[in-house]
Amino acid sequence: MQPEVGADPQDRSGRRDGDRPERRRRALSGLVLAIVLLAGLAHVALGIGLALWLGPEPHSDWLHYWHSAGNPSRYERGGVGVWLLALPKALGATPLVSALCVNVASAVVLLWLIVRFCTAGWRPMAVLSAAYLLMLAPYAGIVQLDLLASTFIAAGLCLALDPPPRWRPGVSVAAAVACLALGVSVKPQYALLIWALVGLMALPAWMWRRREPRAAKVLAILLVASLAGFALDNGLREVSGRSERLRTSSAVTLYGGLLVSRLEGCGYWSVEAAEAASADKDKPLLTAIRERLSARPLSHWIGILRCKWPQIVRPPPFALYWLVESPNIRARIDTSDDRDRINARYQRAIDVERKLYGWLTAMILLAMPLATALAWRRGARAMAWLPLAWVAAYWSVHLVFEIQGRYFLGLYLLAPLIAALVVGGWRRAGPHTPAPVRAPEPLELPPTGTPPWSSP
Repeated sequence: MQPEVGADPQDRSGRRDGDRPERRRRALSGLVLAIVLLAGLAHVALGIGLALWLGPEPHSDWLHYWHSAGNPSRYERGGVGVWLLALPKALGATPLVSALCVNVASAVVLLWLIVRFCTAGWRPMAVLSAAYLLMLAPYAGIVQLDLLASTFIAAGLCLALDPPPRWRPGVSVAAAVACLALGVSVKPQYALLIWALVGLMALPAWMWRRREPRAAKVLAILLVASLAGFALDNGLREVSGRSERLRTSSAVTLYGGLLVSRLEGCGYWSVEAAEAASADKDKPLLTAIRERLSARPLSHWIGILRCKWPQIVRPPPFALYWLVESPNIRARIDTSDDRDRINARYQRAIDVERKLYGWLTAMILLAMPLATALAWRRGARAMAWLPLAWVAAYWSVHLVFEIQGRYFLGLYLLAPLIAALVVGGWRRAGPHTPAPVRAPEPLELPPTGTPPWSSP
């Protein structure tokens, strides 16, 4: 018997052919979710395993974080991060266990944000974010606050770009500002980044202000939060009586990145940069900058920017280096009778990490213009440029300030999340969708058929 004309064909299982795209979509979503969860589990397991095996001890800036955790009089930087680090410290945890508590918790929150927003917005971005998170596994046992700061910034961006529909607007705005401000207090680098980002996004937001009025609101949230976070960091420093450390510690990134940078080994921290920042601490910052820039010809500064550019576009990996080069681990290796074999294996691991990191970061960068094009195609205009602006803001900040591989953690970890938010969440939130117009109700005629507008 032939099927009727217009009837939906069915397969032998009784399911309609129209259900197949939906089944394929669900299968793909399940595959992506499995990959993300496996990568997150591997990050946690590998990070804890390496940390417990090698036992890194805090040093340099990270040693300061540990000493200032729970001790306001020793605060210099770290914002709310040093207080979160103080919680396990107060319970008697070692620096290693405290670092694992903060970093593993940050990774779990980031993983939830990736699953919640990337898989709903643009699934390939979930894989890229999870893969980059996996590359950070050796970083988990170090007393660093980079991952914590990125988690706060990620949560704030999610709340600003794709607020929960059940939340009141004021609540979501306040939560977004709070998360972003806490992230900036932990790493003031994000204040510089946000200021550059707002400057780059101001023109698109103004051009499409009528089509996407929420774009200006998002930029306002970013700006207010960055100022609040910067003020929080400075307030904590003022309470500790070490407000001058803003010039002799944080400002060293400006001196090392540009003002006293060399043409060889450019853009990195140096003893000369720290000494120059300390020597200029009694001068107004703008005066010190002007004097040092005018002391050398323009060709010198152009040469430094040219030297820094390749390292900004393709920064090196850092997680394994900072783990193995912890002073106590390096000393243990150097005094080992088997140090030649250990160093050879370490170098091979570094080479593998460098190749994987290079491919992964290249894919993340290439995905950003694709995200802009896809968001544009789906109707976004101003905020479609956000993924590209995120990258450009990072690059422009580090053309001037110090460069290290770990300073670019937020760029590559959060760029896929931002792309997914713009492609998916921004569209779901309806930045340009007009309010629905209700159809007029039909007129009801009297039983006699007399028009309602006729006189009695």
